[in-house]
Amino acid sequence: MRDGTGMVMKRNLSLAAAALALLALAGCDEPDDGAIHGYAEGQFRLLAPAASGRILSLDVTEGQTVKTGATVARLDDSVERAELAAARASAEAAAARLKDASLGARTPEVEAAKEVLAQARASAKRAAEDLERIRPLYDRGIVPRAQLDAAEAAASEADARVAELRQRLTVTELPARENVIRALEADLEAARASVDASREALARRGVTVPEPGRVERVLRQPGETAGPAAPVIRYLPEGAMKAVGFVPEAELGGFSLGDRLSVDCDSCAPDLSAVVTSIAGEAAFTSPEIFSDKERARLVFRIEARFEGAFPPSGTPLRMRRLP
Repeated sequence: MRDGTGMVMKRNLSLAAAALALLALAGCDEPDDGAIHGYAEGQFRLLAPAASGRILSLDVTEGQTVKTGATVARLDDSVERAELAAARASAEAAAARLKDASLGARTPEVEAAKEVLAQARASAKRAAEDLERIRPLYDRGIVPRAQLDAAEAAASEADARVAELRQRLTVTELPARENVIRALEADLEAARASVDASREALARRGVTVPEPGRVERVLRQPGETAGPAAPVIRYLPEGAMKAVGFVPEAELGGFSLGDRLSVDCDSCAPDLSAVVTSIAGEAAFTSPEIFSDKERARLVFRIEARFEGAFPPSGTPLRMRRLP
């Protein structure tokens, strides 16, 4: 959102109106009926998207009142939507991997490991039975020593196989190692951060109102390109219209912050009023000549007042008087 262009326009308008007011003051030594002269000045803002793109839809019209957070326009966001969908899918996959690692092996894997262990135990049982059968035969000299050695080796190998498969089953039923789980947690955190970034990028494709106000001008239409330097609308926030006046130096002491002013103009509604919110500390205009009592009338100070209720259009010449 940028308002540099609006500030330049506003400054030019202010200088022009100030010059008119000062000319009016310079034409006479005293203000008419105690009035000070000035103009209405709107502090307009330009609303623009954070990134450039083609305007897909425009949701406001000139003169429309808008609320805080209202979306006034949306840019083409097809790329951002696709990126958000991909980021969400990656986050779901990372969460699933972490869950699997935390729970350990799946039930079919555990059941398969148990089945292999059962088969090994059956083989170990047969090897032990063969050994028990051959040992007495060897003692009686019926079978050679080699056959007894083979039976003992088979029994020992079968027992070792059972011990190995039992350990594997225990490892299978355990969750993943701590370092693996930490790595998967980091993957999930990164995936979620990517979702947040994609969601924020999608949100930036909309132009929203930061505070309530009224749309003064629509600057671009659907199909046109908008961006940080190419705003979509110009609008006036609530309370951003002020009355600007110029007080002669001799009368400056009669004004204070908080004073109420009656405001009048040729096209103003009746009973307009404003409250003084700012009094300049330096003169808005000085004569290059040596000051005299006569020249002091050309030394004026800018004051600003906030309208109470209704207000005239920006740039309207005003006459203001301090209320008792």
